[in-house]
Amino acid sequence: MQPIHIGQFTDSFPPIINGVSTFVSEHHAELLACGLAAHVFTFGYTSHTDLDANIWRSPGLPLGTSQFRMGWRLKAEAQHAVTTLDVLHAHEAIDIGHVAAVMARQHLRPLIFTNHTRHDLYVQNYPRLVQPLLLRFVSQNISRFVRNSTLTTAPSQDSVRWLKSLAPDAADRIRVVRNGIRLDAFDRPPDRALRATLGIPEERTLFIYVGRVTPEKNLMAFAEALIRAVNSGADAHWMIIGDGQSSAALEAKAAPIRSRVSFLGAMPRAQIQQYLAMADVFATTSFSEVNPVSVIEAMACGKPYLGLCAAWWDEFADESNPEPAGILTGNDPRELAAAIQRLCADRGLHERMGARAKCLSRRFDIRVVTAQWIEIYREVIEANHQNRPTA
Repeated sequence: MQPIHIGQFTDSFPPIINGVSTFVSEHHAELLACGLAAHVFTFGYTSHTDLDANIWRSPGLPLGTSQFRMGWRLKAEAQHAVTTLDVLHAHEAIDIGHVAAVMARQHLRPLIFTNHTRHDLYVQNYPRLVQPLLLRFVSQNISRFVRNSTLTTAPSQDSVRWLKSLAPDAADRIRVVRNGIRLDAFDRPPDRALRATLGIPEERTLFIYVGRVTPEKNLMAFAEALIRAVNSGADAHWMIIGDGQSSAALEAKAAPIRSRVSFLGAMPRAQIQQYLAMADVFATTSFSEVNPVSVIEAMACGKPYLGLCAAWWDEFADESNPEPAGILTGNDPRELAAAIQRLCADRGLHERMGARAKCLSRRFDIRVVTAQWIEIYREVIEANHQNRPTA
């Protein structure tokens, strides 16, 4: 049997570091390992050296000051590679997603769309005056793309509900497929020497955050709660890996307990594993996630989570086993501070939760997730062959 040919279209791909980039690159590598003819199409970073095969980088321009690149058309070699595909898989609805949609129609191929972002929540971080306009643009663009796709997926039930509200007439073509990563890369013992080098006492409870330091991540909420907890006697330390437009403001907010906070900035993903391994608790106070890879990575390291109640956390629950893998609180700095104090006072608690988190992380193994995707690809390809008009 000839291998099926799959093309992923994305604006998030290494050297860009984010959750979508991580998933797409690891999914691509697993597809290749399974013997499929997998391709990735993206814009920009044409001088970047790719370790995996079939990465097609077409020239692109910077999108503002971000890491993202945008373009209008694929280079000739990439366009030829598209003609060999059996299915096109777009990971965004604009720019390269639009390119994928046009080429899917042109070559009569099925198009799968995966929506990774709750854009309706992100627009709330813009000035109130422009929020209605942005929300209308996002809603119209996403709903149109959903309707024009053969199948739409999102990594969480919460996001699927939102997509179905935008395109109720296409609800039967929208489903959940979670993100996945290589879990074995995070199965490592903590480096105690590294913790000592950073000046963090062994007995101190180390909370860690990995990701962008931007308004939508709501890190100010954790900073406020941590200040309250430390001032009440909690033996806590907070480590932030990542940077962004809120970095300076967050450092200023944490100034009263500066000795208890480490800002390490952005770093290559391969280095993050050692910091996760030596931490005690992964903390994030974001409301706008979908199925964040950073949380999956921390759970794979056996770290419990601490966060604010939000619908996206449902993907990290297990109805068959009510034992929690972390603590979620209301959006109240006093309640969050109390949870920080509780975790600092009871090491056994976060060790038990960490063991549960590690167990739950198995559902996000890239081998499991890619196997699901292969079945989906075969499903839409077969349906496309059956529905294709005959001469």
